[in-house]
Amino acid sequence: MGNAAIWLITTALAVVLALLLVAFRALKSKPLIDRLLQDRLGSAKDDTASVDVAAPYQLVRARYGWMLVNSNDAYLGQAIIQYGECCELEVKLLLQLIAIRPGVVIEIGTNIGTHTVPMALALAGQNRQMTVFEPQPFIFQNMCANLALNGLANVTAWPYACGDRPGTLFFPRTDYHAQGNFGGISMTEASADAAVAVPCHRLDDLVDATTVSMMKIDVEGFELRALQGAADILTRSRPVLYVENDRIEQSKELIEWLWSKDYRLWWHIPPLFNPDNFFKNENDVYKGVCSFNMIGLPRELDFPLKGFDEITSSAHPLSLRND
Repeated sequence: MGNAAIWLITTALAVVLALLLVAFRALKSKPLIDRLLQDRLGSAKDDTASVDVAAPYQLVRARYGWMLVNSNDAYLGQAIIQYGECCELEVKLLLQLIAIRPGVVIEIGTNIGTHTVPMALALAGQNRQMTVFEPQPFIFQNMCANLALNGLANVTAWPYACGDRPGTLFFPRTDYHAQGNFGGISMTEASADAAVAVPCHRLDDLVDATTVSMMKIDVEGFELRALQGAADILTRSRPVLYVENDRIEQSKELIEWLWSKDYRLWWHIPPLFNPDNFFKNENDVYKGVCSFNMIGLPRELDFPLKGFDEITSSAHPLSLRND
């Protein structure tokens, strides 16, 4: 056998041995595809990962799956980046509330889907549907991306505002490439020079006779109008409610309207920071900040709701504190 043939055989054996060694090491640790993904994305705490994509976005492996977030968002975006979750104490309660009765879950004001994704994942396992609304066009696109990233085919998403009558509402034009609280932007009925127009619909006109089991509403002061546009649904389906109530000047009217619809109400005021967060980050950047929400149950629903303060006064807790 010639020297050339020996060299070829020796080289081939060396290549085969090298490949076998690589394969053995990959199987011994993690599947090769996971290692390649880890190399591309970079590592983060507790086996999570994030990557900068087109500005201003980051893609984060969070508690309930991959989430595309705007790093300039001081609350929702940064919560996912810092903690791998957002408002987890709200989410845990919502996952209990959607289990009370069967039917469609409606979310009005989804933002980027921090609450939508975990609820939709739970509902998908029960073969149940969600219908969701987010009127800010830029935020709506972000939310739809998160639905797609997590394969959530049981969610119907609409880029509408929900109010007490059909028409057009307006948002101030916002620079999403600068820092801000993009979940705190309120709608108005008056157009300004730089306003973004969005269609507004009554929920009663959009939802057919399907049974609605629960409604979550977070629309920055527009909660009462959204509920007034869903009066038929409240009468027909008697859904469980989870409604933000953080506007002191609007609290009385909102509470008393729900009482008039024969709902009992309880406060849910969780802190934004969860000490047991997904990334095990002990740094609380939201010190002392809580969300103010109400749980609403039809008076005829015999459901034991323990550990919450029932609302017996239309005064907002913050107004009592200010007194």
